[in-house]
Amino acid sequence: MERTFEQNRHAVIALHKTGKSKSDIFKTLKSLGINRMFVWRTIDRFTATQSIKDRPRSGRKRSVRTKNTIKAVENRIRRNPLRKQKIMSREMGISPRSMSRIIKHDLKMSAYRRMTGQRLTVSLKKIRAERATTLLSRYANSAHRKILFSDEKIFNIEQKYNRQNDKVYARSSREAQEKVGRVERGHHPSSVMVWWGVSFDGTTKLHFCNQGVKTRAKNYQEDILEKVVKPLSDTLFAGKHWVFQQDSAPAHKARTTQQWLEENVPEFIKASDWPSGSPDLNPLDYRLWSHLELMACHRGHRNLESLKAALVKAVERFPQEVLRTAIDDWPRRLQACVKAKGGHFE
Repeated sequence: MERTFEQNRHAVIALHKTGKSKSDIFKTLKSLGINRMFVWRTIDRFTATQSIKDRPRSGRKRSVRTKNTIKAVENRIRRNPLRKQKIMSREMGISPRSMSRIIKHDLKMSAYRRMTGQRLTVSLKKIRAERATTLLSRYANSAHRKILFSDEKIFNIEQKYNRQNDKVYARSSREAQEKVGRVERGHHPSSVMVWWGVSFDGTTKLHFCNQGVKTRAKNYQEDILEKVVKPLSDTLFAGKHWVFQQDSAPAHKARTTQQWLEENVPEFIKASDWPSGSPDLNPLDYRLWSHLELMACHRGHRNLESLKAALVKAVERFPQEVLRTAIDDWPRRLQACVKAKGGHFE
């Protein structure tokens, strides 16, 4: 049975009255979970007041953070979780500091960012759950490590910037601007589409798609599948069985593309087997693209050639542990998708 503070205090004072020193009392009662500070404070309180009870507390009673006020704030938040703290503070006549304490300490609440996600219809959820179940079964027992995941992404020459997390410590906004320059934005910055393939064993080189050329099935097959993917059987996956993955973009699921893959790679995930509209199930989308962008675009670039050079260098230095962790997270995400019945799970 768990001992109370009062019982522990009685034990300390009983030994104190026998003439034992504070150190000896601590050593005797240490096995009961009583710490040194507790022994010292209990004896000091008893010596001053001849009692084991707490001293009367100083200070005035709460006048703002009362039970009724806390309940009123809780009800407002329950009716509308999007309420802004400053507005509630003004409407209820409570100081911002007190409102912050009510929310944080009394209600044990914190502010979280709203999540974004792919629009999922009822039919799409069903398809996602069914195909995630199939993929889990097909690539069980670490077989997912044989997959080459692929995707395209558009990068531009501007600096990567996160308004939520990029902060500057300074004494004023003027000082902050002097310490770190503004993140400049322009109209229609130069950009390039990039194709990349990643696997547990390593990554492909980046392929930069020709500017102004729409990615059609023929371009995809000639520029990426023939030149980048096909040689992998003799390079990255030499002597190994491997699986090619792609999403359900029109050029990817085209009949001629599916036929090309049947004839030129050991195995691939067919368009009819991959959950469409599922960036949360591709390691590139849920982890690796953002890491690559952070590495290559932490500063803005003067032109596309500078951007491309930075991206190539970032791929060469890409941390293997980040790559492997993201890929090994894939089965867990499939499980989460199934558990959520195809809905959002993040």
